Amino acid sequence: MATAGPLARSALLLVGAVVIHVGLLSHMTPAGVIIDPLVLLAVAGGMVGGRGTGASFGAGCGLASDLIVHTPFGMSLLVLTLVGYLSGIIAEQIGSARTVARAAVASLLAAGGIGLFACAGWLMDLEFVTEAPIVRIAIVTALAALVAHPLVERTVRWVLLIRPQVSAERGPRSPGG
Repeated sequence: MATAGPLARSALLLVGAVVIHVGLLSHMTPAGVIIDPLVLLAVAGGMVGGRGTGASFGAGCGLASDLIVHTPFGMSLLVLTLVGYLSGIIAEQIGSARTVARAAVASLLAAGGIGLFACAGWLMDLEFVTEAPIVRIAIVTALAALVAHPLVERTVRWVLLIRPQVSAERGPRSPGG
């Protein structure tokens, strides 16, 4: 039996994220804001797959977000593509850091993604975006990314069929050395 490829798994994950976003997270509002799981997925896609994969995975997240968010079509696509790409660049710089460090970086990238979304809304003169409590949304999203990133990263690795790299320090040791 053949297994599903990365494209089919990505589509399944994005549909699941949209269902969770609309069905569950839209009713759970910590500090009065909604956590966007698609931002967390775009960040994880870039951190796991690098620049190119992050940009394409972020584009998929942005397209899914554009279908449910009431902003001009393509705004989320642009923002999350950039978030995925930038996450890939940052991930190349930190290498194979510890889980806590990767979660902290993902937290900052997710908050930056919210800021980038606010900047795009400001450039398009969208009052409902610029009047939103952006700082509170960024803080809640950053905290959600800090907590959820290890699970989201494992899920994205599974979706994109990326095997974790074993560093020389953590690998099996030879008896002679």
